[in-house]
Amino acid sequence: MIFAFLLITPIVLQSVHAASESWYPGKGLKQGDYFSYNVCWTDWHNCSSLQMDFWVKNETSDGSGWNLVFVAVDGSIVQKGIMTIGKITPDPTSFDSNISDYAAVYRSTVSWLDSFATKDSPKSFDVPAWGRTGSVGGQSVGPTTHEKVTVQAGTFNTWILGWHKGVDNMIWVDPSVPFPVKAKVYVDIASGGSPPPDYTLELLKMGNSQTEPDFLNVSSTTTAGVNVGCDLPNMEQDSVHDTLTTDSGSMIVEYRYSPSNPHNGCPVEYRLFFEKAFDPNQKYQNIQYDIFTVDDQGQKLSSIAQDKGRTTLFAPVGDDDLTVVLKGTTPLTHVVIAALGTGPQGSLLDTSLAGIAKFDVKTQESFGSTTGTTGTTTTNNTNVIPEFPLSSLMIMAIVVGLGILFVRINPSLSNIKL
Repeated sequence: MIFAFLLITPIVLQSVHAASESWYPGKGLKQGDYFSYNVCWTDWHNCSSLQMDFWVKNETSDGSGWNLVFVAVDGSIVQKGIMTIGKITPDPTSFDSNISDYAAVYRSTVSWLDSFATKDSPKSFDVPAWGRTGSVGGQSVGPTTHEKVTVQAGTFNTWILGWHKGVDNMIWVDPSVPFPVKAKVYVDIASGGSPPPDYTLELLKMGNSQTEPDFLNVSSTTTAGVNVGCDLPNMEQDSVHDTLTTDSGSMIVEYRYSPSNPHNGCPVEYRLFFEKAFDPNQKYQNIQYDIFTVDDQGQKLSSIAQDKGRTTLFAPVGDDDLTVVLKGTTPLTHVVIAALGTGPQGSLLDTSLAGIAKFDVKTQESFGSTTGTTGTTTTNNTNVIPEFPLSSLMIMAIVVGLGILFVRINPSLSNIKL
C-alpha cells in the first residue's frame, strides 16, 4: 500500500502543478525554436487555408524581442521575410512589407491569446476566467477541461481555453509550448444559424535548430513590392462603385474597386457583395466564385482563384475583400465576376444561383514587367522527442530507494507471494 501510495503521489502532484502553472503566449520561447502552422482567419479570404512557418533567428539588439524568419505559403504564393515580435507580448512590432498581410493573420491567430495573458500578467490554469471576448455581451474565456490532443506535430497534454456562444469555441494550450497547438474559434453573429469560423490553427511541426531549418529554405514567388509608380488602393477617396444583376438574374453583385484607373501590373482591391435579387439588404451565404479577366473576344486571360492555387474563391457570409495584381489589357480590362454556386468549401456545388456579371476597368499601361523566383518548399522530418520531466525521474528514484530500504529493514517483505 505504501509503495502504491508513493507511485500515485507524483501523478497527483504533477496534475496539481499543471493546474497552478502560469502561462502566456510566447512563454519559454528561445533562439532556434521553429514552428509550422496551418491557419485560417476570417478577414484573410474568408478563412482560406494558409501555412505559416517561423524560426527564431536571434534576439533584438535591445533585448526586447525576437527576430523571426517568417514564411507564408498561401496557395501557389510563397512570401518570406523578417518579422520582429516582442517579449511582453509576441505581437509583431515590425516586418518586411511583403509579409505585412500575413503578420496580421499571425497576430489574429497564433498570438491572439495575448489579449488575456502576457509576460507581465500571466494566467494560471486553475483560474476559471482569463477575460471576456470583445464582442457585445462578451463571453467569459477561461480553462474548461484538460485533454490530450493529437495534431500533426504530435500528441500534447493540453488545457482547453474556451467559451460557448451558439457553438463551442476551443483553444488547446500545452503549458510547455509557447503557442497554442490547436484552435477552433467562430465568428460571433447576432442571428441564429451556424456561424462561420473566425480562425482555426493546427501545429504542424516544432523543434529547435541553431541554423535555419530546411523547410524555410525557400524564395518568395513574387517580388517584395510593386513599382514605386503604382497608385495604391484607396477605397475612401479613389474608387468605382456599382451594382449589376447576373446574366441569369439569380442575384445582385455589388462591387467596388480601387484605384479607379489602375496601371496594369499594379495592385487593385475588390470589394464584393452577393445580394438577393428580391432584397439587396440580404446576402447569400457560402458563395463560391471567381474573378476572371477576358480579352475582347471573351477568352479568359487570368483567374484570381487559379493564381492563388485554388479552384474557387469563397464568401461564407456573402461578401469578400481582396487585393490582387491586375492582369488586364489597355485601355480597358474586361472583368467577369462568376458566381459558380453555393455550398461549403470542398462540397459539391449547388449551381441554381450560378451566373456572371461583367464590367470594365479603365486601365493604364504597365510600368514594366516584374519577375520573381519560384521557391520550392522542402520538408523537415525531424521528430520532436518529448522530454521526460526531471522532477518525475527524481521522484521515481526516491520511490525505488524507499522500496529497497523497507526490504532491508524487514527482510520478510521480500518473501511475500503475489
